[in-house]
Formats: sequence, C-alpha cells, structure tokens
Amino acid sequence: MRVAIVTSWQVPCGIANYSKELVGALQRQCGLAVTIVPVGPQVWQTHGLTTGLFRDRVYLRHAATQAARASLVHIQFAPVFFGGLKPFRNWLPFFLTRCQRPAVVTVHELDSAGPLPIRWLKLWEQRRIFRAPFVRHLIAPYRLAAETIGRLSKRPVTVLPLWVPSDERPLDTLVAKEKLGLSGRFVLLAFGFVVKRRGYEVLIRALEKLSSDILLILAGGAHPLDRSGYYDQLIRWIQSRPIRQRVRLLGYVPDEQVPLIMSAADVVVAPFLSLTGSASLMKALAYGKPIVASDLPFVRDLADHSGAVLTVPPADPEKLAQALQKLRDDPDRLQQLAQSANDYRQINTVQKAAEAHRAIYEGCLL
Repeated sequence: MRVAIVTSWQVPCGIANYSKELVGALQRQCGLAVTIVPVGPQVWQTHGLTTGLFRDRVYLRHAATQAARASLVHIQFAPVFFGGLKPFRNWLPFFLTRCQRPAVVTVHELDSAGPLPIRWLKLWEQRRIFRAPFVRHLIAPYRLAAETIGRLSKRPVTVLPLWVPSDERPLDTLVAKEKLGLSGRFVLLAFGFVVKRRGYEVLIRALEKLSSDILLILAGGAHPLDRSGYYDQLIRWIQSRPIRQRVRLLGYVPDEQVPLIMSAADVVVAPFLSLTGSASLMKALAYGKPIVASDLPFVRDLADHSGAVLTVPPADPEKLAQALQKLRDDPDRLQQLAQSANDYRQINTVQKAAEAHRAIYEGCLL
C-alpha cells in the first residue's frame, strides 16, 4: 500500500512536527510505503515561491500530480494550507479532484469563530470541503470536534487523540533552573507561537495576582503567517506593565533549546481563548509537566484522558490565578499531576496512533 501524506513539512509549524513523527512511525509498518507531498504557504515561501490565491492553485496542481502516484492520500488539513475559509476559496476539493485518489483527512483546525454571519460562512465552506469528492474518512483529535465534523461531512469520522512525543529527554528541573538563573523561583511556562487565541493578556493579569516568587517564561515568537502585528503589540503591552520584571520574553526557541526551557518549568500554562488541538500541550506532557489550561473541549478531553491537566474558565484571570497559586502551595498535588503526565506518555504513543491510521487506510481501500 502506497500512501501520500499531504502536509506542511520541514518548517516551523506544529502540524509539520506532527507529520514528521507520524511518518516515522508509519514507515516502520510492514508493507506500507509512505511519500511526503509538502504543501502550504510556509513551504512554498521557504522555496522562494510567491504565494497568493491563484499561485497556490498552481502549486497544488503540481502537488496533486505527485500524490496521484500513491494508492491513497492522507491530508493534514489546516485551512491556510489550501487557501483559507472564504466561500469557494479553499482549494482542497480542487486538489482531490485533480488527484483522483481516495482520501483520509485529519482535521487539525475546525473554525467556527466570529459573528454569526461569518461563523455560518465558515461552517458552510468547511461543509463543502469535507464533502469533497474522494474524501472517504476524516480524523478528529477529540470527541466534540468529531461530532461537528460528522454533521458537516456525512462521512465516517474517527477520534484519534494527539499522541505524546516519545523522543524528548527532560533534564532535572533544579538543574535546568540553575542553568537559567531561576533557582528558588516557581516557574510558569507559556510555550508556542504567540497568537491572539492563546489569551496571553489573561495570563499576564493572572500573574499580577500571584505571589512574588512566581515567574513566567513566555517562549515563542510571532507565527510566520501572522500579519496582524499582534506579537509586537503584546510585547509592548507587557513591557508597560509593572509585572514586566517577572516575565522572561524568549521569542522563538530553537529545537535544541527546548529541553532546557521545558525542563525548568513547574507548570505549563495555556489560557487559550479557542483551539482545536495543541502540539505544545502534548510536548508539555512529554516532559512530565502539569498543565493549567482553559476549559475548552479539546482541553477537557485531554484532562479526562491524562489526569495531568487542570481546567479553568477561559478569559478569567482571577480563576486562573487561584488555580496557579493553589498548585504553588500544594507540592503533593503538583507531583501527582506530574506523575499522571508521565503515565499518560507511556500509553499514548505515536506507534499506537500509526497502527490506528493503518487500519483506517486499509478500510478506505476495501
């Protein structure tokens, strides 16, 4: 069986990292040949190509020719890879029609945000995408997303939770803190690209309510495709706050520095305003870190399955501060959550996910 994985690839992107891990595990499956078909604005810009609606169409036509050499295509879907969600502007149906191969679609981003008319248009466009010719099966990272995708697509949908990366090598927390000059501090970490939906203003306001030994590391730069200027606005706002002395702004963290930064954290904080999935939270679990995050459907499922996540209402600095201070003052509870993270890492592996993917592929080719 030959499978073409259509994805963002070898660029700073959570889906690219996800695909790299999945491809590695699939390639270890006997009788399965995997090829990579890179797509998306980041990929094309890396190769010096100009992007835009109709230029993207040309690149996707070429990608479809590559993918058509396989017996099945597996799309790692985020709207931006195929033109966005404006009506009739997404090129995934065009890609699949050109490719003429049965397709599995993993939905990494499901978007229904905005005022009612915008929300309706986004859902309508996603309905058009998920019902495209040749789509045989869809994959969702959590139950509520699967239910929504099922209603939109009228296709089979399987829930495959994000796995915990297995190749991370944590350092001792005290050693990592010493190397960063943070000995004696209780360290909160916010990790990942800095975009508006991560709710960092909520986190800064919560930090202002916490005891003075608590310090925040904000590790992440602007997303390469974000043209809103949000990152610079946030940094200026943080630097204008009295609390700025308790915030370490690291910007984008290269892969080789991630183990040190992640290991130094006592708690990973994720005050998302919205999300469909989060590779950064799975990386936190890979390092055995307790997580405090917004009570959103993906986070709720992760909390139920892992036992390592505490949830708080979104956009509520007071409740977030209370949860963080309570953990600061309860080392036994902190250790219990860390142990749950380590236990979950042992059972939710990419090898297990690869086996589930193979079963879906085989079902689509029957």
